[in-house]
Amino acid sequence: MGSTAHFLVEPRLAALLSEAYRSSEQAIKELVDNSWDADAENVWIVLPKPMTTDPVVVRDDGTGMTEEEVRNEYLKVARDRRAVKGDLTPMKRRRVKGRRGIGKFAGLRVANMMRLETCARGRKTTLVIPRKDLITAAADH
Repeated sequence: MGSTAHFLVEPRLAALLSEAYRSSEQAIKELVDNSWDADAENVWIVLPKPMTTDPVVVRDDGTGMTEEEVRNEYLKVARDRRAVKGDLTPMKRRRVKGRRGIGKFAGLRVANMMRLETCARGRKTTLVIPRKDLITAAADH
């Protein structure tokens, strides 16, 4: 067989991957692990007041990503960061916690919309991912 085949992945997969986290606590832990992998010294977590629609906010002072890194690395589902960048973080030489390349979807376990704001080398990049759009995008195709 000489032809090359490529997988086509529906956006709905992101919503299914967010369901891999059994609890909100586990999903928030995954987001904190992402901060660890970004060499953050500090992580701030703001939980909503009971019975409100206030957001869950996880903020850190890690290295951040450029727009190019968001497009070429963060948005790649199941990307093995360790295969490309090694087992240790670049600055603090910590053992990388990310293993499966799906931790980015943890935010969709605790919220209907995930907003990523990142700043690297003086430039801010914002990405908004509504869970409903991921689920309905597959139906539109």
